[in-house]
Amino acid sequence: MIAFSLLVFSTSALSAAEINPVINKTEQLHLNTIVNAEAIKRVPPKYPISAAKEGKEGWVQLSFVVEPDGTTSNVIVENSSNPVFESYALKSIKKWQYSPATMDGKAIQQCRNQVQIDFSLGGASKGVSKKFVKHYKLANRYLEDNNIVEAQKIMAKIEKKGRWNAYEDMYYAILNSLIAEQKKDTEAELNAIKSALRHRELQKETQYSAFAARAFSLAVERQLYGDAKSIFENLQTHYSDNPNVAKLTPYYEQITAYLASDKPLVIDAEIGERDFWRYQLERSGFVIDNVSGNLTNLEIRCDNYHSQFLVESGNKWQIPESWGRCSVYVFGDANAKFRLADVHHDEQKI
Repeated sequence: MIAFSLLVFSTSALSAAEINPVINKTEQLHLNTIVNAEAIKRVPPKYPISAAKEGKEGWVQLSFVVEPDGTTSNVIVENSSNPVFESYALKSIKKWQYSPATMDGKAIQQCRNQVQIDFSLGGASKGVSKKFVKHYKLANRYLEDNNIVEAQKIMAKIEKKGRWNAYEDMYYAILNSLIAEQKKDTEAELNAIKSALRHRELQKETQYSAFAARAFSLAVERQLYGDAKSIFENLQTHYSDNPNVAKLTPYYEQITAYLASDKPLVIDAEIGERDFWRYQLERSGFVIDNVSGNLTNLEIRCDNYHSQFLVESGNKWQIPESWGRCSVYVFGDANAKFRLADVHHDEQKI
């Protein structure tokens, strides 16, 4: 059941996050004529021999910068189904070549965020293994008995072995979401369902739409309105006549209006295991404040620009329109916490 009552945009909730007026230190640029970089050489990754022998398949999501000469740099692994594939994906991306992007005829940087490289054995591995089925069913029985500890032990065994193909990766994500739901860990549940939604082609419409509706509700609960908007739009694109589209549309319209309003979008953030935290901006500026722990630097990776900064609490970074769609990557020590306010250009405080 979707808790739509959570979709309340309370100014009183935001007032607790007020900070002092911030300083604008971002240079303003005029709009320019931009020609996007185009891939002219994509070197496929080598397949890990050990994974191939065992019939393992997987995927790696990466972000990188296309330099003015068309080479790639600053490659970051954002996520993967199995660490065994990560180094091979990195080596592949570093060999890719693009036609340079240009702004008014001058070569510029561009960013590519969350590019996925798939490792597939061409249909040799379908379905799930008997051992995986055994583990999956056992973990579900533990969850039915509210025995989260034993269910997590089963999950650890699956994680150690690694997922063998897209099917196992999907069911692994589903199992993760069920455990997180019982633990009432909404962040982990949302991330797990988003991973399951990645495998739309393996799911029936009813299953995919149910996951999308749940993820939408969780994103709203966590005030991740950009995520909720994206989840709805993906559902609408693939299954426009699905009943959940009609059910979610009024809330989607509220979110769209809220993102266009002058009200700030405030997110509590924490550095994870990969030493960075990523957020796709919905507005044209942001402020970082309430830092607890060590933040080393941040990167702004936009369609048409890439830059690195030291983290200065209270500074307002304003994004010129010519930079395009942007994501912020904040780097630091594991478990470092902070608050990011996603704001419009002309806002002076939240």
